Amino acid sequence: MRSILLFSLFLLTTPALFAQSIVPLSDTVNWYPIGHHTAYFRDPGSLRVEQILQPAFQSQFKQYEQEVPNFGSTSDAVWFRFTVSNNTEKNFYLHIGSAFIDSIALYTIHDNKVAEVLLTGDDYVFEQRAVKVNTFLFPLKVAKNAQQEYLLRVKTMQPFFFPLRVGTLQAFMEDTHILDLIQGIYTGVMMLIFFYNLFLYFSTREKIYLYYVAYVLSITWFMSSVFQYVFEFIWPGFPLLNQYAVAVSGLTILTATLFTREFLHTSQLAPRAHRFSIVFICWGILAFVLVFTPFKITALSLAQAGIVLMAIYFLIAGVIVYRRGYEPAKFYLVAWSFLIVGFIAAILEALNVLPVMYYINSMQIGSAIEVTLLSLALADRINMYKKQREEAHANTLRIAHEKSELILEQNMVLEQKVAERTVALTQSLNDLKVTQAQLIQSEKMASLGELTSGIAHEIQNPLNFITNFSEVNIELLDEIAADLDNETTAGIQACITDIRDNSDRIIFHGKRADAIVKGMLQHSRTSTNERESTDINALCDEYLRLSYHGLRAKDKTFASDFKTYFDESIGNIKVIPQDIGRVLLNLYNNAFFAVKPSLQPVSDESYKPLVTVTTKRIKSPSGESLIEISVRDNGVGIPQHIVDKIFQPFFTTKPTGQGTGLGLSISYDIIKFHGGLLKVETEEGKGTTFIIQLPEK
Repeated sequence: MRSILLFSLFLLTTPALFAQSIVPLSDTVNWYPIGHHTAYFRDPGSLRVEQILQPAFQSQFKQYEQEVPNFGSTSDAVWFRFTVSNNTEKNFYLHIGSAFIDSIALYTIHDNKVAEVLLTGDDYVFEQRAVKVNTFLFPLKVAKNAQQEYLLRVKTMQPFFFPLRVGTLQAFMEDTHILDLIQGIYTGVMMLIFFYNLFLYFSTREKIYLYYVAYVLSITWFMSSVFQYVFEFIWPGFPLLNQYAVAVSGLTILTATLFTREFLHTSQLAPRAHRFSIVFICWGILAFVLVFTPFKITALSLAQAGIVLMAIYFLIAGVIVYRRGYEPAKFYLVAWSFLIVGFIAAILEALNVLPVMYYINSMQIGSAIEVTLLSLALADRINMYKKQREEAHANTLRIAHEKSELILEQNMVLEQKVAERTVALTQSLNDLKVTQAQLIQSEKMASLGELTSGIAHEIQNPLNFITNFSEVNIELLDEIAADLDNETTAGIQACITDIRDNSDRIIFHGKRADAIVKGMLQHSRTSTNERESTDINALCDEYLRLSYHGLRAKDKTFASDFKTYFDESIGNIKVIPQDIGRVLLNLYNNAFFAVKPSLQPVSDESYKPLVTVTTKRIKSPSGESLIEISVRDNGVGIPQHIVDKIFQPFFTTKPTGQGTGLGLSISYDIIKFHGGLLKVETEEGKGTTFIIQLPEK
């Protein structure tokens, strides 16, 4: 944040041509700020030091007029030229008071040539530093009563802002001692809060504590990165990681937003603010991702701006929630105010209204106070919940005590009413069971009647053949007798041949009638629930014809075409034939009923009733082999608003007295018992298809 504001200040500053002044070094332990003693040149490319030393470039150096160099967020390299004069016998050091600098090169110049060069920065391993400290310290080898000219090249993808000072090693050690103490206290406080709330998370399993410890950790990690402690102690040999350390600033926005949403209960108390906070979640994720792209400067600027806007927005959200009676919001408001004050102090530092703090920045102070107060807010939140639970418990006991007497008084009345109601319900249940049994028996008898009619009609054909051929045989025998009287051998032989043919036909149709009777007996006998190997195609065909002939026997005017498409590759499958036959008979009867011309909404002479039966082998989604039987009609279809009800017991669309509403319900249970599926596909006015899927094995 301080970098952004200082960058704005830099844009308002008009540099003048440099009239170089010498930095005088005397016998003191204080630091010499040398920013205003330097001349600078912004290098948008990658010029070498030999090019910079050319007169053409020397004339382009301009005097820098502030103590603290600040060039905002820039990808330019900046060259500084300065001269120091040592009036003592002490050794002095150049101190660059920032840890976020990618590349630093200090050139010692003699006679306009490079005498020595020192290289360091975040792009170099920690061991390569001239003095192994977490900031950047360079020894200045200047003899007593001598002057020395230096060129300093600085390039960084981070905001370009750092104190530039010269002093003794004693001055640096005294500063470092204070800095380490303050940073140790800051880090200790933050880690104490982190582990305390982490313990609360594992104790309560409330995600708000997880969001909070993630937020505290992200701030602590960022501040440790700013002062280079993580580079010095965690990955000193991997400078590449320094380029991505600031990605944690994006996580700070993300975790702070998640914590605030949970703490303030914005989803209930401030829904509009809750919905808008998604912007900051996306903002934090975007800033985090951009760090790993060539847009690192944009990512950090975006993160800094996002932190400021997020802080202001959630301060407003906290006011809204507090005004709606949520007491813990007052701790949140005070804590968030300290963070914003820290941002304002950083702005005033950048404007030189407040002195620059080298040991700790204002954002650290604000964040330390903020996380401490938020930790207290979480504790107060626990106390509030505890108080609410105690009040709720006391209120529950009071209400229970008040109701206990009423309950005791009503128990006798309730027991009496329950007893009376139980008797009535028991009687109703018994009546319902009797009625249900009667209806089921009625359905069975109706099914048996329809089957019997079909069998009778079907058996009539072979009986007619037997009768007709028997009469013909009698006539032929009479002709033989006449031929015997006339001794006509040729006529006798022809009659005998015809009698033999007729006898074969009588035997054929007799066997057919016998098969029909056996099938009727098999259907009529009680099912044993034992599965038998059954030719499913033959079963479908047999019951289709029985259904059709049964309807024809009941209604001589009924006529419908039917077609079968059987997959001949389907062999026998294990089923209970009587039960599957009952299902097929029910579906066929419903299909033939649906195609009656009288049921069609519009009279159409071209309409031809048709029932189609198809069998085929399919695969289930799990790869299981299934046998599918579909019964399709081109009748009136089923209205969509009752499709979900057709498998319910006692639901029927047939006129009163023509159906019990149990056929499809029983059929559904039978198919389910076989491990299969019964479903329906229908389109009103165009027809209905019932589909049976049975496992092949």
